[in-house]
Amino acid sequence: MSRHPDSTTQSLQAYPNIKAAADILGVSASTLSRRQDLVSEHRGERDVALRPAEVLRLAAIYRKRSLNDVAQDLLEHAHAVGAEEHVRVEEEIEAFFDANTIAAQREQLSRLARRMLPPELCEQIEASLGQEARELPDMIQGYPPRPES
Repeated sequence: MSRHPDSTTQSLQAYPNIKAAADILGVSASTLSRRQDLVSEHRGERDVALRPAEVLRLAAIYRKRSLNDVAQDLLEHAHAVGAEEHVRVEEEIEAFFDANTIAAQREQLSRLARRMLPPELCEQIEASLGQEARELPDMIQGYPPRPES
């Protein structure tokens, strides 16, 4: 478990602990506590809290509930603490969604390609990312397979 760098400057009351986060995500608390990549905040000697962005990151991994439902539960959890905390949690959730837009992911892929791949391959990737995506069909028709005789 790693700690977030600015953990001493803000209140952690609006952040769910591991048990509450697990309930929001639809997984067990032990599943979360065993994760090696869990970014947490210590709230006292034994209580561990998770930032909203971390809970949303985990929601994207486990995919038990929609990100919107998880975000709503995080807002409700923060609202129970107070209006000021609710606003801060809402801003953190918005920042998470802003950082995970398609445009942000394309930029991240482009940066990663420039760092790891030969220049000519990077140019191909960036050209592909710049192209307009094909439209998906409105409806796909198919037929059930014939039973084998």
